[in-house]
Amino acid sequence: MRPNGTAIRALRQAQSLSLRDLGRLAQCSASQLSRIERGVAEDPAEELLGRLAEALSAPVDDIIKGGQMATSAAVTPEPSGRTVPFPGSPEGELFHYTPEEASRFLPWSKNQLKRKAYAREIPFNDGGNRVSFTGRDIREISDMTAVRPLSETTQRRSA
Repeated sequence: MRPNGTAIRALRQAQSLSLRDLGRLAQCSASQLSRIERGVAEDPAEELLGRLAEALSAPVDDIIKGGQMATSAAVTPEPSGRTVPFPGSPEGELFHYTPEEASRFLPWSKNQLKRKAYAREIPFNDGGNRVSFTGRDIREISDMTAVRPLSETTQRRSA
């Protein structure tokens, strides 16, 4: 079973848990969680995925690739009646999210996302003078903002 790092991060952030907090609850290190969220960790044991799901109060299917959450048609319907697919799903890959919708999956508010997009700090789409983000953009931004273990940071600086 391959973990869905984007889903794990979204669930963790929705519950206002830090990597350390979730690590304590799931009995694993924050650096391992960071690698899982970024998709660079080797496939974790089913036991760890079970502990993560329990710590996040979510079914295991919601945190694995190909699980319910990754393939469901929508996270929640918007007040506008528009259904919003999860960014890690095939439907969400090229779906255009408004800054407000994207802010549910990223660590910034809609206004911060707009400012960063106009400053060209993050990838975005600028169709018709409106900022939007595809699932690919959200995944790339998520990778950019991932908390990296200190050892990775110091190795990059010395190289």
